[in-house]
Amino acid sequence: MLKKVLVPVDFSDVTEAVVASAKFIGEKFKPKFYLLHVISPLVYVSMPETMVVDVIDASVIEEIEETKRRAAENLLENLKKRLEGFEVETIIDIGSPADVIVEQEEELDVDLTILGGHQKGLVERILLGSTSEAVVKHSKRPVLVVKGHAINKLENVAIAYDFSEIADAMLEYAKEFLKPFGSKVTLIHVEEEIELPILEKLGINILPQIREKKEERLNQIRESFEKEGLPCEVVYIEERDPAEGIIEVLQQRDFDMVMVANKGLSGLKRILMGSVSLEVLRKAHIPVFVYKRRS
Repeated sequence: MLKKVLVPVDFSDVTEAVVASAKFIGEKFKPKFYLLHVISPLVYVSMPETMVVDVIDASVIEEIEETKRRAAENLLENLKKRLEGFEVETIIDIGSPADVIVEQEEELDVDLTILGGHQKGLVERILLGSTSEAVVKHSKRPVLVVKGHAINKLENVAIAYDFSEIADAMLEYAKEFLKPFGSKVTLIHVEEEIELPILEKLGINILPQIREKKEERLNQIRESFEKEGLPCEVVYIEERDPAEGIIEVLQQRDFDMVMVANKGLSGLKRILMGSVSLEVLRKAHIPVFVYKRRS
């Protein structure tokens, strides 16, 4: 299932947790790991010749970048030792971190990317969250975002489900991914407020029938997980904002990870409609596995 896993690291405080999480998951699937560090390019603006300022030439910039590269090589080698027993390749590149990560995902044809994200706080969100969120927005592969602490168990996993085609695909993926861990699954469905003004004027209420069909389908899903040896509970929340409802459940219980599906909306739709998965990514205090169907 997982043959190749990309692990971008920035040597920040969350790096240790990211590598430890990758190792924990890798013990079940034995993938090849790609440890990636991206060096942000130096921004250089030349000064007008009339100004009495010594300008930095290209050779100096290259020297600085080479110094950063050598430092990164040493740090990556130390992290590589944490993944002893696995096949590990280290990669260093220069560019925008999110852009390079997404490019490497495609070039290496990885099955999963594991990277760090913010846990809480505005400053941490700005420094760490921006890259992870950008990767989730533009990646075409599943992405696991680690928050603060390493994943050392997957005993209780929440799965957000909205009856979409991509969510159905995520369920099949989740069964295969979680089975080696013997996880207990909590399936969360949050029903947005449904407005049917024409039917309401006619005195017709079809909500009970809709909910009955949904509950029937959710029970079928629960049974399918249990057939795979994965205990499953269904949580059905009515008339709430989906992201808020999901976060509320996550805060009330002790989950090790939450899985959400990302539809990969186009740029304009993403701006107009937003994304439940991105909202959960921003607000969840636990690791977030964002499922994307590989293109």
